[in-house]
Amino acid sequence: MASFAPVGAQSILLPDMGDPSRAYFGPDDEQQMGLQIMRQLRARGAVLEDVQLNEYLDSIGQGIATYADQNGVPFAFFFVRNPGINAFALPHNFIGINTGLLLATQREDELAGVMAHEIAHVSQKHIVRAIADMKRLTLPLAAAMVASAALAAASSQAGQAAMVGAMAAGAQHQISFTRANEQEADRIGMQLLAKAGFDPQGMGDFFRKLERASSGEARNQIPEMLLTHPRPESRAADMQDRVEVPPLRRTVPRDRNAYDLAKARARVLTSEDTHTLIRELEILLAKGDGADPTAVRYAYALALRQAGRYDEARQQVARLVGGDPDRLAFRIEAAEIALAQGDRQQAWRLFEEARKLYPDDFTLAMHYGRALATQGDPTLAMRLLQPHLRRHPNDPLLYASYAQAAQRAGDMAATHATMAEYHYLNGELLPAIEQLELGLRNPGLSPNREAQLRARLKQFRAEAIALDLPVPKRASP
Repeated sequence: MASFAPVGAQSILLPDMGDPSRAYFGPDDEQQMGLQIMRQLRARGAVLEDVQLNEYLDSIGQGIATYADQNGVPFAFFFVRNPGINAFALPHNFIGINTGLLLATQREDELAGVMAHEIAHVSQKHIVRAIADMKRLTLPLAAAMVASAALAAASSQAGQAAMVGAMAAGAQHQISFTRANEQEADRIGMQLLAKAGFDPQGMGDFFRKLERASSGEARNQIPEMLLTHPRPESRAADMQDRVEVPPLRRTVPRDRNAYDLAKARARVLTSEDTHTLIRELEILLAKGDGADPTAVRYAYALALRQAGRYDEARQQVARLVGGDPDRLAFRIEAAEIALAQGDRQQAWRLFEEARKLYPDDFTLAMHYGRALATQGDPTLAMRLLQPHLRRHPNDPLLYASYAQAAQRAGDMAATHATMAEYHYLNGELLPAIEQLELGLRNPGLSPNREAQLRARLKQFRAEAIALDLPVPKRASP
């Protein structure tokens, strides 16, 4: 499993926002900065691109965001491949959650509590106000602060070091501003939790858990004033004294297994030693106490497939499907194992059976579509994936899968167009521009497709020039 290499905040490429003395930070600026930071996070391998985990996280986040002011922009939630316990909000309603935070929670209400806190930061316009407040700073210093805040969860040590350096440069007023926002985000977040049917005590419970886990010397070496969030003990005490906890109204029953299975999947996908993990899971299964046996068995099956032990993995998944035949995650895993064993006919049968039960499911479309794009019917893959391009415009794996299918189907215009979007979402502007230029050279382009490609090419070139990238100065086709 590839690990994420920490980077300093100053290495991120932020869009030129013009005169830093202006007081107004408009929606276009916010969108540009948010998307640019997301592309940089992806370019550094920080984002965990797993459709099942992303869809689970989105189901929690959207349920809470329904009751928040979204400022006219939908929320987008994603996991960061990092063992640290952290979460953060970006401009343009992006919310990042560390995989380490998911694994540190004991119940879904705790995870929802952290997400509600970050959603509250966005709905109360804390991010926009913080950036607008930087009008008094020089642009490099403002950019360093935004970048270090954005990358703090992806690389806690690098982010903290950059933040401390920025503070020392003369921006300590920003910390007080942030700490005031933290208290408001706690209060609003707990209200959102109650409205969404989660236990609002989950937020306080998790902060108290952090308090017990944060007594190490390493954390005590960082002054509380210079932390991006207040110390957990300060947060827990503040919530106990000042925040009135709304009563729990569990109006919609949650799927407890979905939370346990998400944790199990995250544990396997982020493990750096699959063989040791397999031994640990075998011990848990043998004991049969404490952990949820279904989630442990699911993690065991995933780890076995990851280790190439397909027959054993298939046996474990068969037991899971037998116990819960309507669980899509188990059906997908059975199909993926068959595909890994080279039994394509069995894989297509299993995928089609699942599609009859879940005809419009994005998770299934991605797994089935990716398999078809590389090993099956590329035309069917395009038909499965195409409806989701509009619904999930920020998913690079979706564009990559569609491009693979289009290439095998012989649709080169669609191949270059979607590969351009894939590179763009991964922070690779120059390869994106090259793909668009190649697409425009295809004979027989429809007027509509040509106009789309030229519009995107114009946008990408403008962004590359603003970032001082070496854009080739050749005429557009």
